[in-house]
Amino acid sequence: MNINQLIHERYSVRDFSDRVIEQEKLNQILEAGRLAPTAKNLQPQRVYVLTGETVIKTIRQITPSAYNAPIVLMIGTKTSEAWVNPYSHHSSAEMDASIVTTQMMLAAWELGIGSVWVCWFDVEKVKKAFSIPQDIDIFCLLPIGYPAIDCVTSRNHLNRKSLSEMVSIIDNQ
Repeated sequence: MNINQLIHERYSVRDFSDRVIEQEKLNQILEAGRLAPTAKNLQPQRVYVLTGETVIKTIRQITPSAYNAPIVLMIGTKTSEAWVNPYSHHSSAEMDASIVTTQMMLAAWELGIGSVWVCWFDVEKVKKAFSIPQDIDIFCLLPIGYPAIDCVTSRNHLNRKSLSEMVSIIDNQ
């Protein structure tokens, strides 16, 4: 599958089958996150793989947005390791985590594995439940799994702004 086809076909999966994700495929997804570009290549990302009946039950109690995924990836950064823009003083931590998440999400789809980007959860509850160190900032969850046979896109999936609404050309001519 080429990248354009991948981008066009991917959608957020909110209903997963009970098919187990093969370890080799999980490793490929995690490797895509490891290889993701980060600001100044400082690699502040931390990815936690939530798996196993008890752990999955815990994340589902914290957020309904873990859906019925067999695995949930939790993505964060050790923010003290992230690059800070000397002009704006803005940390790259959240951007780095976003790039890592995007690469894992696209790698998963290429392997036939669906995902959904989730930000709707209580970060402090998650950190406490899974003993995440205080110096790690958690930015999102990525439930992953094979899509259920009757899984469909959300009704808003195809609603996209036109390029003219999104893009401004700045040209000094």
